[in-house]
Amino acid sequence: MQKFSNMVRAVKQKWGPAALKQTMWNDEYQSGKWRHCEKTPDAHVYRFIERYCRNGSVLDLGCGAGNTGNEIDMNRYADYTGIDISSVAIKKAEDWSIHCGRSCKNKYIQSSIESYVPEKKHDVIVFRECIYYLPYSRIEPTLDRYRGYLSDNGGVFIVDASEFASKLARPILSLLEANYTVVEKFEPQNLDYYAYVLVFR
Repeated sequence: MQKFSNMVRAVKQKWGPAALKQTMWNDEYQSGKWRHCEKTPDAHVYRFIERYCRNGSVLDLGCGAGNTGNEIDMNRYADYTGIDISSVAIKKAEDWSIHCGRSCKNKYIQSSIESYVPEKKHDVIVFRECIYYLPYSRIEPTLDRYRGYLSDNGGVFIVDASEFASKLARPILSLLEANYTVVEKFEPQNLDYYAYVLVFR
């Protein structure tokens, strides 16, 4: 039954209408289901975000409860925008930013990845543990739309995947490597868990 329930959840998260997705994610954040991944101070992806944003602008798609925007080095970026479909997650992120003294730099917006329209160009656009929630057929169209919001001065996408999503992520990462210009790739073999960061444009 649990396996069947997970399959139904996955279908709804990929193909359901935005209102249904928002309700599902709100319920999960409210219940504490994602509390275990709300604090990730040693995440490998942070050094890539800090390096490629070059003290510029970061757009975090699927920002969750705000760990990326509140854990990267505050002195390494000028502004940060986090997008998430869950209003509960957005409230958590906003509260954390206020607590960290980052509300002057960090902005959070409730929206789906597929419908959000950026207000400006960004030096880094991050998909952290979330790109596999997009239907496979919509990944390239979504990236191609956001490509228009990458900075003309070396803007990059950064996709991050961990052990939790390795089976879901691997086919997508192969797609990205085959169809986009890879700038840097991180996939260490000597860790006790799966980690992958892809920088591309």
